[in-house]
Amino acid sequence: DMVDNKIDKHLYDGMVQDIEDIDKIVGQFLTFVRDGVDEPFTYEDVNKIVEHTASGFKLEGKHIELELGSIEKSMVKPIAMNRLLMNLINNAWLYGKHDVEVATSMNGHNLYIEVKDRGDGIDEADIERLKQPFTRLDTSRTDTKGAGLGLAIVDRIVKWHHGKLDLFARNGGGLHVRVTIPVMLQA
Repeated sequence: DMVDNKIDKHLYDGMVQDIEDIDKIVGQFLTFVRDGVDEPFTYEDVNKIVEHTASGFKLEGKHIELELGSIEKSMVKPIAMNRLLMNLINNAWLYGKHDVEVATSMNGHNLYIEVKDRGDGIDEADIERLKQPFTRLDTSRTDTKGAGLGLAIVDRIVKWHHGKLDLFARNGGGLHVRVTIPVMLQA
């Protein structure tokens, strides 16, 4: 702000963008470093968490298609679940050519959260590697900004919930991410 009127507007806008990018990366790193295990499990309607998270993207003018199934309330870490959804939706939005679907369902003793996009997808050989911290694809996603922590954060949160994170090639192109969490009706 101190240099606002003293330098070229284009240079100023570039500096502001760089600072915002650095702030996002630092924020992502801090989220990853924080343990988060100490957040208590609470009895929550995961569909409400999905709707709340998606509404933030919708306020930014980003369309997210929701297919919320009939699910029971379950014991989850709500802040962590919000973070999980933010990372998955943000990845799908950035890499998925702006066609993002989020679905929830329950089958037997499992709760499913699925995020689907129509981007370039991920090669099967890269899936496990991308769950590791500071890992990014270099081929199809080269103009992306970030530290490569999004899927690592998601994977950690899924493990806190004793669940499983699966990534698949989507029929018709794109990526299909499925989070499977065993239903816990009590802590």
